[in-house]
Amino acid sequence: MIDVKLIKKPKNSGASVGGGIATNGNGYAPAGAVREAAHAARADVAAYAERAGTAKDADHAQLAEKAHEAEHALSAFDLDQDSPARREFLSRVADDVAQGHITFQEGLTAIGEALFRDGAVFGEFISSLYTGKGAGVDKDGNGEFNSVRVRGSLEVLELLVNRLAAIEGDQLLTEGDVIESVIDNGDGTYGLYLRSKWEGYFTAQVPGSVIKGIVNTLAAGSGDYYTSWMRVNSVNAALNYIEVSLYPDNEVPGGRNYPPCELMRLARWGSQTDPARQSCLYLSSTEGRIVKLQGVTKPIIDSSNYGATFGTLPEFIRQMGLPVVEGQDYVYARGLVVQDIVRMDYQGRPVVTFVDRGEWDAGADYYSEALNPETGIFETSDVWYMGCKYRCMATGTHAAPAWNSTAWAMMEGNPDFTVDFADTDLVFDPDRFAVTLTVIARLYNMDITADIADTDVVWTRYSEDADGRPRTASDNAWAIKRAGAGKSLALTATDCDMTGYMPRTLRFTATVTLRDGMGAERAQGAASLEY
Repeated sequence: MIDVKLIKKPKNSGASVGGGIATNGNGYAPAGAVREAAHAARADVAAYAERAGTAKDADHAQLAEKAHEAEHALSAFDLDQDSPARREFLSRVADDVAQGHITFQEGLTAIGEALFRDGAVFGEFISSLYTGKGAGVDKDGNGEFNSVRVRGSLEVLELLVNRLAAIEGDQLLTEGDVIESVIDNGDGTYGLYLRSKWEGYFTAQVPGSVIKGIVNTLAAGSGDYYTSWMRVNSVNAALNYIEVSLYPDNEVPGGRNYPPCELMRLARWGSQTDPARQSCLYLSSTEGRIVKLQGVTKPIIDSSNYGATFGTLPEFIRQMGLPVVEGQDYVYARGLVVQDIVRMDYQGRPVVTFVDRGEWDAGADYYSEALNPETGIFETSDVWYMGCKYRCMATGTHAAPAWNSTAWAMMEGNPDFTVDFADTDLVFDPDRFAVTLTVIARLYNMDITADIADTDVVWTRYSEDADGRPRTASDNAWAIKRAGAGKSLALTATDCDMTGYMPRTLRFTATVTLRDGMGAERAQGAASLEY
């Protein structure tokens, strides 16, 4: 509360002031008292102002403290980006990385499809069957790991096994075994006990089979490396035992045969008696080809035993003098059944097949080094038109073949440019001589008169007098007079110059020039009418 003092001032009604004393009807007040009263009033005002200032400072301080508290509250509600507290928590609304191990005590639940929507990776994941590392599962559910251990059952729709294998020498894709022990019967035959590949295994060899055995123990230090050729005489499947005979040296490749030994690998090569076992497939890294043999009844094979090969051609084919490129791979087979054959040249461009499509059809589709979607052939179309064969030079053209068309090229037929006269009444009547000569130009059996310019037709006359002497001056004068006549010329008796006598020879000639469309002469022809 502010105290207010009221100071009463004497009324000045008829009063006189002098000597520092003022009086009125009610009494008097000394001058000093007035001054004191004024000082007191000023002091009260100052005290009021001081108290008001102090209150104002207090209000400002209170507001500042509240603003500071509010700022702290806002910072607590939404931490600054560089706040250390942010490093203590994981975000649930933005991508984040945990530097430590995380354990979900109550498990992990996906909300809708949000969890791992784009897949997940573990470790440094590199996707590759042979050089990959880490693990990953993509958004489609395809997983890739180093190994999987299943304690229960494994149920799959399709099981694919990929294993890299390298082949040294030859590998036969027929019945095969490994010799476990050998008994030399002393009569050129051997008893072979074969290794069981699994429990209950028995050999698939049968009597009459021609078998090839190879042993290579160089790596073990024994130095054995050779091939043995044998024929199966008998089989004891229960004991996994076969008895074989060695082929003589002159009946085996290389001219030298070797007896069987332990650890030798055996494979059926053919059969002496069973046609169904006289074929095999082998892969040879030494020969550089895959071979399908047929009709094999002995160790040494000939050209008739090669059913098909892929890779390096057999020697007997290379000696035939065929136009093959040395060092290149080829396919050799008795027959070939295919739906499409796509050939390419040495630059990798498709080799075109020229297809005769018969008579030209305005509604048909024709191709120039393009794929025909109906036949699957990389095709260039040939057609026949007006007795000539044309080759398509623009895919999709429906224009008719013509001598000056860029969409077609004439390949076969009559290439001559000919000039004739239209049918004319050639009855000669000196008294009433009148005939019209009209030029008809043809190329590739087509009438191309419309393509001839009038200025490219030159008319000349040759005549002789009664004595057989040429009338050159008269003929030249006539040609000048008829210059520019064009493709049609009407003749009368005046053109024959038969004044006083009948010419011994009279010949009218039209010489026609065919141009290529750019002014250059392409061909020239002439037609003559002689009386």
